[in-house]
Amino acid sequence: MSIRRLILLGAVIGLTLSCSRTVEPGLYTVQGGYVRVYVDSLGNTKALMYRDTSGVWADTTTVDLKAEKLAMKPYEAPEYHTFPAREQYREPVFKVRETQDVIYGRVVQNDGDQAGTRMDLAMDLYIPEDGGEVARPLLVTFHGGAFLNGDKRDTSLVEWCRYFASLGYVAASVDYRQGYRRNVRSTDDAMYRALKDANAAVRFLLKRDSLFIHSERIFAAGADAGGILALNLAYMREENLPEIIQEEEDTTIVVRQSLLRGFDVRSVANLWGAVPDTAILHNAKIPVISFQSREDPVIPFGAGRPFEDPDSAESEGFMDVLRSVFESIVSVLLPDVDTHPFREMYGAGVIHRILRGRGVSAELHAFDGARHNLLVGEDGLVDYPVFDEIKEQTAAFFASKMVVAPVSLRQDPEDPQLFVIDNSEVETCLWDVQGGVLLGKGDDAIRVLFFPDAPEHKVSVSGVYISGLTFSESVTVERGE
Repeated sequence: MSIRRLILLGAVIGLTLSCSRTVEPGLYTVQGGYVRVYVDSLGNTKALMYRDTSGVWADTTTVDLKAEKLAMKPYEAPEYHTFPAREQYREPVFKVRETQDVIYGRVVQNDGDQAGTRMDLAMDLYIPEDGGEVARPLLVTFHGGAFLNGDKRDTSLVEWCRYFASLGYVAASVDYRQGYRRNVRSTDDAMYRALKDANAAVRFLLKRDSLFIHSERIFAAGADAGGILALNLAYMREENLPEIIQEEEDTTIVVRQSLLRGFDVRSVANLWGAVPDTAILHNAKIPVISFQSREDPVIPFGAGRPFEDPDSAESEGFMDVLRSVFESIVSVLLPDVDTHPFREMYGAGVIHRILRGRGVSAELHAFDGARHNLLVGEDGLVDYPVFDEIKEQTAAFFASKMVVAPVSLRQDPEDPQLFVIDNSEVETCLWDVQGGVLLGKGDDAIRVLFFPDAPEHKVSVSGVYISGLTFSESVTVERGE
């Protein structure tokens, strides 16, 4: 029951008591109150008595103290200690167990070269070991490949998921449906299908109690098309879907037609991804950390169509794959006819500017040069210096979002004896009172009685958030308050 409902008003009778020196100085409990025995400046042993009676401060009177009749017992202060700061979510502390090819849905592919083919939707799981049965954050990561190719076993993704699982996350590398015809309508459909799959993957994971996933700590990350997917997972809603989206009939087990959610994404790592519509960035205030080259030749850092850089070998090669013979002829004979398969998109530069303008927590790490996939070097291998930089910056950003609002300890201005923490994410907390006594406590507050002559009046609280992170706060009160 909250302390606000306790009728422990600290009704106190302050009694100055002369007593025998057989009672040692200190704080004692008696029925209905407390006795504080002390030695005054003249060497006399005296006592102050505080009782819960009428709810107001009573006048001070002098009486004889008879300890045997008052049944005084030494006061035992509540247990208090600070909790050690945990490197969880910032430094690798766990061993990792991997489970490959976990099926989260079955569908019929209904576009692209694999149209009509039944397929399993799978993910690989990376689970921290020896973490106990504590609520864990979830990180879902999506591979790139322009919604046409790519795989959850990409080397950089495997390393990425292992790293975050070692920090304490349940990490999932998720495959999704790919493929489309060579027009904007079909690529929009492909993004929509992938988004449905991503939603289904998260819902599937939240139902697995054995993973101990905390439903309010879901993080998303992705590179290239995976970055688009992670941003859409966080921000896109049904009303934002393009009007030309085709509603297909999925014969599915887990995947559903609509973007049924039942969860919210807490933060996103956008690795050279983009959004198809800046309007979606006004649906929520979800923190985003972005990484992209300013001269990215594939996905625009600002606004533009993917693969539109005519001087980019990546763009030229990819467009050659997509362009049919007919479309190649049309592009030559009728240059004003639009045969580009992608709509205009908005990269990290635009995303960051809009989110910061809305007061949303956002970080942008813009790289020089004209590289697209920053995790891979020119030799096609993982560029570990850049990879380590990106993963560590992402880990620090995500860790800072584990708690929406850090604990703040305050004294109630209308009831000075009441000290409150306003935070629904606290799992455990301990209280300490210096220069007084704790009269009563609830889940989020305590009632305090300070001694008038104490050299310091101070209240402290320490504890653990649901996420496993720790906190410690103190408030010093001026004497007389």
